[in-house]
Amino acid sequence: MRWAAPEYFTLFWIVSAALAFFLWAARARRRDEAALGDPGALRRRWGAPGPWNGRLRVFLFLAAAAAGIVALARPQAGLRLVSTTSSGPDVVVALDLSESMHARDAKPDRLGAARREIATLLRSMEGSAIGLVGFAGEARVLSPLTTDLEGLRDRIDAASPAEIDVPGSDIGGAVALAGQLLRRPGDRPRAIVLVTDGEQLGGDIARGLPVLRASGASLVVLGVGTPEGATIPLVDTTGAVVGVKRDARGQEVWTRFSDGALRGLARTAGGRYERADGSGRAGRLAAGYARGHERGDRGGRSLRAYDERFHWLAALAALFLTAEALVPRRRRA
Repeated sequence: MRWAAPEYFTLFWIVSAALAFFLWAARARRRDEAALGDPGALRRRWGAPGPWNGRLRVFLFLAAAAAGIVALARPQAGLRLVSTTSSGPDVVVALDLSESMHARDAKPDRLGAARREIATLLRSMEGSAIGLVGFAGEARVLSPLTTDLEGLRDRIDAASPAEIDVPGSDIGGAVALAGQLLRRPGDRPRAIVLVTDGEQLGGDIARGLPVLRASGASLVVLGVGTPEGATIPLVDTTGAVVGVKRDARGQEVWTRFSDGALRGLARTAGGRYERADGSGRAGRLAAGYARGHERGDRGGRSLRAYDERFHWLAALAALFLTAEALVPRRRRA
């Protein structure tokens, strides 16, 4: 079960306010009846029904309001895939997951800024099949090429340096692995989007170029960080900072962004380089560059679709209101 519009749950304050009003009105009525004489005699003279009728009406009204609010939140279930016809390039995002991506010379940190840029990229790539490679001291496929961009966005949000236990930053290996993902039959346009702070702590940064060229992909490099740099926070599983990284002598380790090697890599590959600050500008430019290399339509894509369940709750709310209207207001003669 999922909710398409969970913000409507905030309307439950109306149910609480209505309950409080009914309780206040009931106490006020009892106080007035006591002031006028014998409450039982007064109710019999007015033809008022028993106390349970009023309580039942209040319950049915509140139940109808609650069911209506839950219906507005649009409960959904029954995941299914729907195929559509669309076009777009095949893209692999190579995301740096080295420890230096925790540095906070970008907001909220380098990894957070990178995620925002990639989210903007995905919003601009409807119709594309996109894969994800994460890398530190080694590169791993975190998601194969998929047209389920919503699911891929969730995977990117969950990606963290803890997933790759080999320290370092092998940019060349990440480009090579991304190129391998793109080497599949067909004439679809292809692109690799490399998102990194540029620290090359292992391997040869250019060793992925032969695989890149063999795949026929273009390269877009997004650099995250500042030349001033920052210390590298140590982060626990909850995301809380528990210290800073230190070297063998106990000195704080600083990571400084330098885009010289990244610019050189993009230039050698005939691609494009952009600085990324988390604003989404670089992600939009990367998407435009990748889409600018399209050569026509390709196959359809699959979307995750859910069956709506709100109509059952709307019908239940209507049933409660109908029942409330049928509860007698006056005692039968």
